[in-house]
Amino acid sequence: MWAIRTVEEFSDDILSAWTERNRLHAQAAANIATPASRAALRAFMDRTDADRLPIPTTQWLGRTTIAGAYIAALTGASLSQVYSTTRDHGWRQAALDRPGRCPLRVPVTGTLGGIPWRDAVDYTEAGFLMRQLGTACFIVITYLTGMRPGEAAGLRSGCCPDPEPDSAGRTERHLITSTVYKTARDEDGNHRSEGEVRDAPWVAIAPVVNAIRVLERMVPPGQLLFDHHAHDLRGTRAGTGSLTVHTLGTRVEDFITWANHEAAARGLVHEVIPPDPHGRIGTERFRRSLAWHIARRPGGLVALAIQYGHLRTSVAAGYAARSRDGIHDLLDIETARATIDTVADLNAALEDGLGISGPAARRAIKAAATAPQYTGTVITARQARQILANPHLAVYDNPHTLLMCVYKRDKALCHRGLKDTPSLDRCVPTCANIARTDQRATGLRLRATALDQQAGHVPGPLGERLQSNAARLRDLADTHHRTRTTLQDGTA
Repeated sequence: MWAIRTVEEFSDDILSAWTERNRLHAQAAANIATPASRAALRAFMDRTDADRLPIPTTQWLGRTTIAGAYIAALTGASLSQVYSTTRDHGWRQAALDRPGRCPLRVPVTGTLGGIPWRDAVDYTEAGFLMRQLGTACFIVITYLTGMRPGEAAGLRSGCCPDPEPDSAGRTERHLITSTVYKTARDEDGNHRSEGEVRDAPWVAIAPVVNAIRVLERMVPPGQLLFDHHAHDLRGTRAGTGSLTVHTLGTRVEDFITWANHEAAARGLVHEVIPPDPHGRIGTERFRRSLAWHIARRPGGLVALAIQYGHLRTSVAAGYAARSRDGIHDLLDIETARATIDTVADLNAALEDGLGISGPAARRAIKAAATAPQYTGTVITARQARQILANPHLAVYDNPHTLLMCVYKRDKALCHRGLKDTPSLDRCVPTCANIARTDQRATGLRLRATALDQQAGHVPGPLGERLQSNAARLRDLADTHHRTRTTLQDGTA
């Protein structure tokens, strides 16, 4: 959330502030000492002292000091004039007593919690915010594409062109291309040092495209999106290339600290990123986190399901194929874990007296009975494929429709037996694969009550339709309680 917010809400303000900061910095360096510039500086200082206004300051090596370049740019004085005059008139000590900000005259358009996220961006924080913006782009790209950190670091400006509409006016999805070097070979098998275009592009959903567009504003055309010259603003590393994966990992941790500071400063306690019980986030866990969400929320994150549709297809040999197999294995493992968790939870609930109903209730009970053999097992990619191929473990909990799908392809009504997995966004109430637990029946009644409450606040026909839907949900709950079975009553 914070990474996408930074890219989509704050990026224009940060980039504009960085441009203005650089303009002021260059102006200050170019100012020439003249009597007129000294007079302008003295007038600025006199006004500030007369009204006891804060003095523009910055932090340098942990100490508060005069923001010399900022003052020089505002007054037209040279840097040497600023440093000598502030020293001679005691401003260095006064700055410790009256430290002030260095606001940039750039409009702020981004919001946080419904209000502008800054009154103004400060001259002294523009570089720091640029660093957070670059990190936010890295997080969005790696998390929402499944790229390895090194693959993201190798992207260049222009890697994600806007697709051309087809003859019918339809626009295809954005694709991200990149250059690979390790397996680049010519027709004779010789290594090609210039690399070659990766033969399996990534699909880019809107937040990823936005992040790439922001990075393209940060680097020159054709350059690496994470070029260290553009992102290492202190210039501490010589040579060419992208930020290292180690550096990016450190910046991810710094981004979390900054986001939490922003949330706490505005009282947004619910938006603080909690400490991770497994330690540092680093850069490698984004792919697994995404696989977890796709596996466990197959009907909820539709955009992500679309994003990863291409991962189930076969690709050519070489580096791109190995990359795709890696994320494919992650998806299989997380899907298998989700399956085992579902049947294990069902098994525990049934043993505690949970009731279950529906045409697939007995199949659900049998599947749940197999759960103990998998409890505590570390699942490998091979075991995951075996679990997913076991038709007796095809149990999917669907909280959105308040039912459970015990999938058999020949009985499915969601897509008429054309797929090996259900389409959970197309559940049909009369399907023979349906089972419903006491918890889901309670959910039906709660949803019916909510519909009745809504019906009292809308016009007649719409209210009647809501009441009709509420009655239908209560009928389903009543049917469940009449036909439910449990392990304890012996009917299972």
